[in-house]
Amino acid sequence: MPRGKPLSDFEKGQITAKKDQRLSNRQIARDLGRSPRVINNYVNDPRNYGTGKCPGRLSLRFVDLKVVDLFWL
Repeated sequence: MPRGKPLSDFEKGQITAKKDQRLSNRQIARDLGRSPRVINNYVNDPRNYGTGKCPGRLSLRFVDLKVVDLFWL
């Protein structure tokens, strides 16, 4: 599924200010035109927002090791 653009520093500041005004995450999402999920992700862990690494496809070498382990069991 396609990913949207990450939050800009301006948007992050707006989220922080709106949370200080005690607005809900859904209301903030409507105001910014973003999904509630991206707001939740930022609010729950602002320091680590956008730093996750996707593991990608497993290497064939790793898969081969698993097959060998299963073979010898």
